[in-house]
Amino acid sequence: MRRMPWILILATLAIVIGLFMGRDPEHAGRLSEMYRNVAFTGEAREMVLMLLALGIGAFIVYLTMTRR
Repeated sequence: MRRMPWILILATLAIVIGLFMGRDPEHAGRLSEMYRNVAFTGEAREMVLMLLALGIGAFIVYLTMTRR
């Protein structure tokens, strides 16, 4: 079987579950607390952004050098 129907089914299922869980106030509160706890703050955020910028820059340089 082709992949596209499975991807659409899984995406639809994820959206429906997300909507269902978002309607429950207790679960929504726990999710927002979890997101706050795992978020990068201060210096860690700056470090992650710097690493992402360096990685993207290195990838662009790699593509530029290998494509002639």
